[in-house]
Amino acid sequence: MIPNAVHGSVEMDILIVKLGALGDVINTLPLAIQLKQHFNAHIHWITAPLSYPLLAGHPSIDHAILFDRKKGMSSIRSLLHQIRSQHFDLVLDLQRTMKSGLICAAARGARKIGFDRRRCKELTWLLPFERIPAGDPHAHMLDQYLDFARYLGIHTGEVRWDLKTGTHPVEGLPHNYIVLNIGATKPANRWTVEGFARMAIIVRRRYKIPCVLTGGPEDIPMAERIVVLAGGGVCNLAGKTSLLELVDVIDASFAVVTCDTGPMHLAVALGCQVVALFGPSDHRRTGPYRGKVIRARLDCAPCNQKRCQRPVCMDAIRAEDVLRVLNLSCKDAEN
Repeated sequence: MIPNAVHGSVEMDILIVKLGALGDVINTLPLAIQLKQHFNAHIHWITAPLSYPLLAGHPSIDHAILFDRKKGMSSIRSLLHQIRSQHFDLVLDLQRTMKSGLICAAARGARKIGFDRRRCKELTWLLPFERIPAGDPHAHMLDQYLDFARYLGIHTGEVRWDLKTGTHPVEGLPHNYIVLNIGATKPANRWTVEGFARMAIIVRRRYKIPCVLTGGPEDIPMAERIVVLAGGGVCNLAGKTSLLELVDVIDASFAVVTCDTGPMHLAVALGCQVVALFGPSDHRRTGPYRGKVIRARLDCAPCNQKRCQRPVCMDAIRAEDVLRVLNLSCKDAEN
């Protein structure tokens, strides 16, 4: 047990500051669940609008605090009122940015804890927080978040996400289907229209299973091109589902083929069979916590670039490479 560790079954109030993207929030959920159980804690979580619906209904999150920076000063005032009007036993900065660090500094808390200096960003190591021991910055982010639990004396066991399903079913879905999640926040992480279309064609012809396209509104033009190139047999839901509807679409799928993006982590959390397509990103750190990774062996990858004029690492991935790791399961689905 570390010095000054919080322990026992006394009820606590813990504030988590994690404003990041969907994948970041999902990878933090196992930590929140561990804290909830070990300390019999009330978990408060500051989050951005995209992930808010997932946390607002989660059984381990007692208070999801919405911070919408697009609303400017009104949102800042509301946030400050909420984190200043209550005293927290623990405040955890899991975002590692100056914005999250300043939010933690403003909160009323007995202990404020952040990452070690090497894993901090934007000089946030200068803020007067407790620091967890140094760890591997290349380890999977889910494990890096669990370093906070270990620092607090928790023996981390089974990784769980405990997401609710069946709350927002989408009508008109086929009985058996594979999800092709075509979106990616970083343009360089996207697979090709041709690759997704060929996947849909081969799956339909070989296994008689349709594919369902998922993605955000920004992915609609790409989805329409995939549908045309695939020649039918594709259900296009790109830009047509809310986050909670997407949960149910993915949960009911036979498998999920996806780029490096938030729904990839969502599929892992739901226990789906996941095949992730990686190029510029380091899959050891941000890849699927459970699942299979397909990547081309190129000297330039991973480069961690957001944009690339010629993303050969993604272009080199073939539909046949993906189908090879799905092959046996697809035969089972046909029966």
